[in-house]
Amino acid sequence: MNEINQTSERVNTEKRTEKQIIMQKVLNWFVFSLLLASIGAAIGSKLSPELYLPLVVLEVALLITAMVVRRSKTVNKVVGYPVVLAFAFVTGLTLGPTLTYYFGAGQGAAVLMAFVTATVTFTTLAFIGAKMKKDLSFLSSALFAAVIILIIFSFVGVFLPLGSMLSTIISAGGTIIFSLYILYDFNQIMKRDVELADVPMLAMNLYLDFLNLFLFLLRLFTGRD
Repeated sequence: MNEINQTSERVNTEKRTEKQIIMQKVLNWFVFSLLLASIGAAIGSKLSPELYLPLVVLEVALLITAMVVRRSKTVNKVVGYPVVLAFAFVTGLTLGPTLTYYFGAGQGAAVLMAFVTATVTFTTLAFIGAKMKKDLSFLSSALFAAVIILIIFSFVGVFLPLGSMLSTIISAGGTIIFSLYILYDFNQIMKRDVELADVPMLAMNLYLDFLNLFLFLLRLFTGRD
């Protein structure tokens, strides 16, 4: 009986150690993605406006590629890292003009406040999500549906004026949704049977969580549609 217990304990210890290694790798690649995005934003702030639309198209293409790549662990392990890094850099390029606009409009303090708030929120929710005993997999469908609704309203807002009240509600909703996604993604890393081959896409999930949280907070703090 003791031997069975010792074997079970050893297996559990090995699983926890493997999870910790995977989590550390995911966080390392997440941070590296943020650094690449920062470099991209610095470069993007100086690019010609004519390049913005092609870059957005490239960004969407890379996102679709990532969704296809993640279906195969073998392909993901080889192609996943370059796709994630390229996506982070290109999103930085497209973010550059937006940040330049805010700084030029004298709202640099709002940008800094949004970044600090996003960082603190991300760190706090990451810790809670990773340590939480409850499996949050039941949130998957609801969060996905919420993002679809958010995308639809945001798309409509490009063509039709939504008004400051509705824009604020959308920004607040986006902030809540991606805060929940941070909880969910960290929770699932610890609860699911993840492998090293999953690292690039897991890092990309966290990068998108942080980026969207930052952007919706920025809209809230600046009152911009």
